[in-house]
Amino acid sequence: MIMDGQDAVANAIKFGTDGWRGVMAEDFTFPNLRRVAAGTVAFLQKNPPSRRGPLLVGYDRRFFSKEFAHCLADFFKRNGFEVKVSRTPIPTPALSVSVVSHKSPWGFMITASHNPAMYNGYKIKEGSGRSAPEEVTKQIEQLIPDVASPPPPLPMGEGRNPQSPLPVGEGGPPKAVGEATFDFFKDYENYLKKRLDWKILQRVRARVVLDHLYGVAAGIPEKLLNKSAITFFPLHAKEDPLFGGLHPEPIECNLSELQKEIRTRRALVGFAFDGDADRLGVMDEAGRYLTPHQVFPLLLLYGVEKKGWKGKVVQSVSLGALGERIAQAHHLPFEEVPVGFKHIAQRMVSEDIVAGGEESGGYGFKGGLPERDGILSALFFLEMLATSRQTPSQLLRAMEKRFGAARFKRSDIPLKQPIQDKTRFSQDITSRLPDRIAGSRVAQVRTQDGVKIVLADGAWILMRPSGTEPLMRTYAESDRWERTDKLLSLSQQWVQAANP
Repeated sequence: MIMDGQDAVANAIKFGTDGWRGVMAEDFTFPNLRRVAAGTVAFLQKNPPSRRGPLLVGYDRRFFSKEFAHCLADFFKRNGFEVKVSRTPIPTPALSVSVVSHKSPWGFMITASHNPAMYNGYKIKEGSGRSAPEEVTKQIEQLIPDVASPPPPLPMGEGRNPQSPLPVGEGGPPKAVGEATFDFFKDYENYLKKRLDWKILQRVRARVVLDHLYGVAAGIPEKLLNKSAITFFPLHAKEDPLFGGLHPEPIECNLSELQKEIRTRRALVGFAFDGDADRLGVMDEAGRYLTPHQVFPLLLLYGVEKKGWKGKVVQSVSLGALGERIAQAHHLPFEEVPVGFKHIAQRMVSEDIVAGGEESGGYGFKGGLPERDGILSALFFLEMLATSRQTPSQLLRAMEKRFGAARFKRSDIPLKQPIQDKTRFSQDITSRLPDRIAGSRVAQVRTQDGVKIVLADGAWILMRPSGTEPLMRTYAESDRWERTDKLLSLSQQWVQAANP
C-alpha cells in the first residue's frame, strides 16, 4: 500500500508504453502526482526547452481528472513555468495538436486512456506532438522524489526560476491560482480539415453510429460535420466518470450496444472510441467487428492506391501480415517495431512514413502528427467509404481476395510470477520449436519484442511477456478461425512448458 504524507516513502513510479497509470486513491493520488510533477520539473530544468510557448495541460472525463490537471498546473506554475489548462475535457490527440499550434515545448494529459474507471494516468507529449520517447520518461523516473512534503505558498511577482523544483506537497487539489486556459476545438478542426477530403465528407449521405463509451470524443465528430449530409446516432455520449459500468476500450466484447444500434438504424458503419479518443474500433454495416488487423490494411491500401502516398509502412509486431503484404506489393519499405505507439511515432518524426498502426487500434497517417488519433482515423475510414461508394464488408472482401484473409485472436495467460529475463524466455521458446507448425514450415523467428513465429504460408504466432504483470500475452493470425485457435492453443502449451 502507498501511504500519503511527509513520513511515507511511496513505491517506485514507472512509465509504461504511454505514460504512468495507477489505481486512484491507491497509486494515483495527489501526492504521487506532485512527485511525478517534481521529477518532470527537474528534467525540464536540466533540459531547458528551446520553444518559448506555455506548458499545456489537458484532462479527460474521469473522476477528478480536472482537479488533477489543476494540481499539476499549480505545481508547474509554482516552479516558474507558464502554464495553460484546457477549458474542457480534451482528446489526447487534440492536446498534441494544441501543443504544436501553441508552439509549446511540452503537453501533459491526465488520462488513463482505455483503462477501467478506477484508473487515472499521466501522459507526456513533446513539441512535435508525439509521446515522450523512452529516454525522456526514464530520466523523469530517476528524478522522481520518494517522499511527499508540504507545498510552499505560490511565489509573488513575475514568478521564479529555481535551480531545483519546489517540494512535492501532500493533501488534495489546490485552490485555483488563476491558471490561463486554452480552447482546443478550432485548432483541432483546422488540423483535421487539412488532412481529410472535407468536400467528400460534407456530401456523403450515410447513417453512422458513434459509440463514445462515455469518453472525450463525445460530440466532436457531430460538431465537426454538423452541416454535412451524414446522420449520426451517438451512444454513451453523456459524461459519466464510471463509464456507465463499461470498460472504455473499443474492442468487440465492449461493443454489443454499438452492434445492435447499427442493425437497428441500418447504418453504413459504426465507430467506437476509447476514453481519451486516441484509439478506434470499427464495425461494418452488419454489425460485425473489424479487427485492427483488417482496419489498418484497409486504410493503408486506400492511402497508397487512391491518394498516391509513398513512403515506409511501420507497424507494431502484433498487428499482422496484411500491412506487410500490401507494402511488398507496392514496393514500399516495411518495418515492425515493438508494441507501443511511441516506437511508431519515432519513425514518423525521423522518416517518411505512409502509415503507422498498432494492434490496439491506434493509427497515424502521412501528413499528420506523429500521434495516433481515433477521430481522424474514423473520418478517414468514412472518407474511404464515400470515395469508393462501397460498404465496409465489400471493401474487406476485395482486399482479402487480393492479399489474403486476416483472422486474428489474442489470449492472455496468467503466470505464477512476472518473467524478468525476457531474453532467456525467448531462447527457451525458440529451442522448443519444431520445424513445422500446424502443417506449415517455420519461415522466421523474430525476437525484438517477445517471440514471433512466422510460418511459410503467412500465418504467425506471438508470445509477449508483460514487463510488470504475471501475464503472457499471446497472439495468432491465419486465414481461418479454426487454424488461429489451433495456433493459440500451441502457444499456450509452449508457454506452460517453459513456465511450469
